[in-house]
Amino acid sequence: MSEIGSHIGAISQALGIDIGGTAIKAAVVNTAGELAKKFQAPSPRSILELRDFFHSTIEKASVPLSGVGIACKGIIDAESSRINRLPGDLNFLEGNVLGDLVGANLPVRADNDARAALVAEVLWGAARGRRNVVLLTLGTGVGGAAMVDGVILHGAAGIAGHFGHMTVDVHGPLCMCGNHGCLETRFSSRAIEADYFAHQHRAASTTLPREGGQFPDAEAIFRAAASGDLSAQSVLDRAFEYLGALVVSLLHAFDPEVLILGGNIAQAADQVLVPVRAAIAKNGCGMLGREVPVVLQSAVGYGGVLGAAGLVFLHQQILKV
Repeated sequence: MSEIGSHIGAISQALGIDIGGTAIKAAVVNTAGELAKKFQAPSPRSILELRDFFHSTIEKASVPLSGVGIACKGIIDAESSRINRLPGDLNFLEGNVLGDLVGANLPVRADNDARAALVAEVLWGAARGRRNVVLLTLGTGVGGAAMVDGVILHGAAGIAGHFGHMTVDVHGPLCMCGNHGCLETRFSSRAIEADYFAHQHRAASTTLPREGGQFPDAEAIFRAAASGDLSAQSVLDRAFEYLGALVVSLLHAFDPEVLILGGNIAQAADQVLVPVRAAIAKNGCGMLGREVPVVLQSAVGYGGVLGAAGLVFLHQQILKV
C-alpha cells in the first residue's frame, strides 16, 4: 500500500466483503465510512458458494460501485488478490484469485483481514490522523497489522503483521503454523478454552459446566473470572502474561503512537485493557519514555467490511487520510 496522504476526494461507494471463519459479511460503503445494504451469510464451504455470494451481493447492491474490496485471513497477494496460503477451515480458497471469483466488470482489491481492519481504523477510526500504529486482533487466533511512517506493512511475501505467530514461549506447544510457543498457543480463544478445560479435567475449582459435550467458550470464561471463578482468573492471568510480553516487544519494535486491540476477546473491554496497560507500565516505559495509548477498535462487527471497501478507495486515490 502506498503512503497514506491527507486529502479526501469526492463521495463514492464500494462494496466491502469480509470472509470470516463463521460468517461472510458485505455492505455498500461510502467515503464517509457509512454502511448501507448490509449482507451476511454463513461462511462459504466451497468455491461455488463463495462465487454465488459475490454475484448475488453485487446484484443486490444495485448502485454504482467504484470497486469491490475483500478482506480474508491468510497470506494474500494484495496486487493480484490471490490467496497464497490459507490454513484452517477456509483452506479450499488457497491458490484462488479472488478477483476472478468476483467475475464482475469491477476493480477488485483484497488483503489480509487484520490489515483491512487497520485500514478502517486509519480512515475512520482510532488511528485517524496517526502515522505509526499497531493493531492486534484477539479472537480464535491472533492477527495483526502495523503502519510505519504512514505505510501499512506487507513485507516481502505478505506475512508482515502475523503477530500471533511470534514466539512467546520457546518450550511451548506446537502451533498450526509449525512453530512452537506462538502467542496463539498461549493467548487466543482456543488457548484460553483449552486451559480452562485442563482445570476441569484436573477437577480444580470451576463454576462453568460442560453441557452436551461442549466446553465453555472464551466469552463465558471471561464472565466467570469477573464473577470470582478462581480457575477462570488463573487461566486469564497466565494468558495475559504472554500477551503483555508480546505487546511490550511490539511497542519497542514499532514505537507506535497508539496500540489498537480488536477481535472478539477485546470486547471484554477493561478485562483486556487493564492488564495490557499494566504490562506496558511495568515493562515498557523505561525504553519508551512515554505513555502509549491502548484503545479498542472503533469499527466493531463490520470493521473488516469497512476496511475492505477502504482498500478500493485508497488504491484509486478516491480517499486519503
